[in-house]
This record gives sequence, structure tokens and C-alpha cells, in this order.
Amino acid sequence: MILRPFCLFVVLVLLLTWLSGTENAHAFTPDKGMLLVASEHLPDPRFRDGVILLIQHDDQGTAGLVLNRNSSLTLDKVLPEGTALPGPVLTLSYGGPLEPQTLLTLVKIRKFPPEPAEEVIKGIYVTGLDVLTEWPDFAKEVVAYRVFTGYAGWIPGQLERELRHGDWQVVPADEEAVFTADAEGLWDRLISRLQQH
Repeated sequence: MILRPFCLFVVLVLLLTWLSGTENAHAFTPDKGMLLVASEHLPDPRFRDGVILLIQHDDQGTAGLVLNRNSSLTLDKVLPEGTALPGPVLTLSYGGPLEPQTLLTLVKIRKFPPEPAEEVIKGIYVTGLDVLTEWPDFAKEVVAYRVFTGYAGWIPGQLERELRHGDWQVVPADEEAVFTADAEGLWDRLISRLQQH
């Protein structure tokens, strides 16, 4: 009789500890402008050691761009004939496995973004590559840009299930993560930072 309330108390403490740990693992919720950082045990080889910038998260589903994978192609190979963008020949980034013919661009602008474009984080917009190639203000407005082939996507509720399973951690994105010169080392840096907290 005396042990029963004590056992109930122990179960309650363990449950609260587990819930507290779950909250800490997902201190941020997924939303546009957040990063998904793959957990070390993520089983999907397409996203292993991946860092994904979310560009959409709503009742239609979730979409994002992988920030730390290069495509085997260079930008000049996919630009329409007779088209060029200022600056050096850039390596394309692998945005994800969906619609690999789709070319999306993340662009940091000075003041006025191209149209159409959607702000993902302050001053950084996502748009189509064709929008940039036809934009007369490109040289005046663009600070930096990256071009992606394809994107990653989740149907409604799918990402939340993966988060509950512990496949991803969610952290805020910033300009350094989006335009880092060492994209391949991005996952290691973020994982180290997460393990320190």
C-alpha cells in the first residue's frame, strides 16, 4: 500500500523528464526560414548529414533547399542559350530529389527584390532562375546568389512525424549558413554547436 503512491510518483517524474527532453530536442518549430539539421542516425541516404533551408511550411506541405550538397553540373550548363549572369561561373547546388529540372535561386538583395520572389529570411529571397536572368536590376541589387536543382518536400504532417522520430533538429537560419564558402562543412559546424547546448 505504501509503495504504490511512491511508484506512481517515480513514473510521473520519469514522464516529466522525458517530456522535458523532447521539448529541448525541438526547441524550435519548423517554419519558413528555419534550418533542418539531419540527426546522426537519419536513415535516408539522400539527406544524411544534410542541412535544409525551409522555404515553405504551411497546410499544403513543406519544401526546402539542401544547403550543403553540390550538383555535378555548373551553372553555365543549365542557363538558356545566350543567357549569362554576372560573376564567376558558379557550381550548382543540389536542392533535393524532387523536380530536378526545377531551378530555384536564393538571392540576397540590397533594397528591391525581383518579382516574383518570396522573402525567406531578412533580405534573402527565393525565386526562379529565369526571373534572375531576365531581371534588369540584377547587377545593381544582387549581393550574393545560389542556384539549386530540385528541392526537398514533405506532404502535410510528414515532417512533424520525422521530427517526433528524432530525424531532424530545427534551428534558425542566417546569412552565413545560406552563403557559406564551406558548404560541405556546414553540417559538422551546426551539429557541434547543437551538442554544446
